Amino acid sequence: MDAMRFDAPQARNRRETQDVQDPMSNGHEGGGNAGDPGHDPQALSDTTPLAMVRQHSLTALVRDEIERRIAEGLLAPGDKLNEADWAARLAVSRGPVREAFRALEQAGLVRNEKHRGVFVRSVGAAEAQELDVVCAALREAACRMLAPRIDAAQVAELREHLNAMRDAVVAEKGEAFLQARDAFRASLFVAAGNARLRETYEGTVSELRLSSRHAVLTHSAMDASYAGHRALLSALASRDADASANRMRESCGD
Repeated sequence: MDAMRFDAPQARNRRETQDVQDPMSNGHEGGGNAGDPGHDPQALSDTTPLAMVRQHSLTALVRDEIERRIAEGLLAPGDKLNEADWAARLAVSRGPVREAFRALEQAGLVRNEKHRGVFVRSVGAAEAQELDVVCAALREAACRMLAPRIDAAQVAELREHLNAMRDAVVAEKGEAFLQARDAFRASLFVAAGNARLRETYEGTVSELRLSSRHAVLTHSAMDASYAGHRALLSALASRDADASANRMRESCGD
């Protein structure tokens, strides 16, 4: 695996959490006295509020980093995740990594095989078809929620992503097109205003990325998808919920 790189917020969180000493590694160093809070047995307990907050923050950091790598294809189905390796690379103890693995297993992104370890999960063709159906239903629901109350700022944001899709079609850049399309859909779910719906959609899409299918976008396929999303935005801007849902179902299901 290549070395980890964190974006600015992640790096800041990492610096902040590193200010809290790990009792397992540093609790007996420095020759402190009994009155030193750093040597208070209660302060070192994993169940103190400070330790619990730190553990939660580091677990989220590890989980988000692994999930990002799965989404970007840097971790492929079947790849093994080594607890010690991830702990070393992210400069955390094994506890947060272990908890992150459990969270990823619950999200359906990894599998834990007894006596073998943790692996990135693979989604078969039948399951991928089921996930496709779920994604389509969630996208239609988001359109119905958003259409009656969409505002000018939301329309403008969606149009920016649509323009990026158009530019990718012209340049015949399939990867850029998929990124712009996914950004359009992500903005649609944010604008719909239902956090649970968005969370369910994001989780389903994450699982779908684990399928063995690889989209090969021809120029005509990109052009058709762009036209469908352009018609969808027009229906949303007109605040027509039925037309928006129909456009999503008929023209934007790729």
